[in-house]
Amino acid sequence: MSNYCLEIPNMRHKVEYERVMDKWESVENNIQPELMRRYSKNFGSNIPFDKWLEYCEDDRTTGSMLKNNVPCTLFFMIKDKKEIVGCIVMNHKDTHRGHLHAGIVPWHRGKGYGTRMLSLALQKCFDAGIPTVHITPRKDNQGAIKTILKNGGVLIEEFMEDGNQILRYEIDVTTSIEN
Repeated sequence: MSNYCLEIPNMRHKVEYERVMDKWESVENNIQPELMRRYSKNFGSNIPFDKWLEYCEDDRTTGSMLKNNVPCTLFFMIKDKKEIVGCIVMNHKDTHRGHLHAGIVPWHRGKGYGTRMLSLALQKCFDAGIPTVHITPRKDNQGAIKTILKNGGVLIEEFMEDGNQILRYEIDVTTSIEN
């Protein structure tokens, strides 16, 4: 049976992160969540892993990489203590786009990793004192919606953003982690 955990990126993940990003970038251009990307518009190229880690660390305290300046923490979902299968970003405060933003690498989608990752992230939210979590997938992202529903999500709102229909789900963290 596989073992899963959420880990804050560190130098120990360098080789695996670069392997995953090389493969992910070759498969698709829209890597989500955005903080996972290593490409820098400012530099016009990929930044070195140690610089990317500095950005992640800065985001945990200042949120400077985000438009809303809300501090956030990126976690890798690690399988069997070695393989990155996805990542999730936890905003330390609610934003118009919610608390959590996640992505599973394309070659592992549809295997239940998103459901497990969200469950682990809800525990992190609970530990951080966030009793209610909002998540806002696009209406056409059926995989994300199924994952949210499996973790106790309740639809509370629909809105338009940049021409996309967005759904806002709410999860009572205390109820969700008890199940």
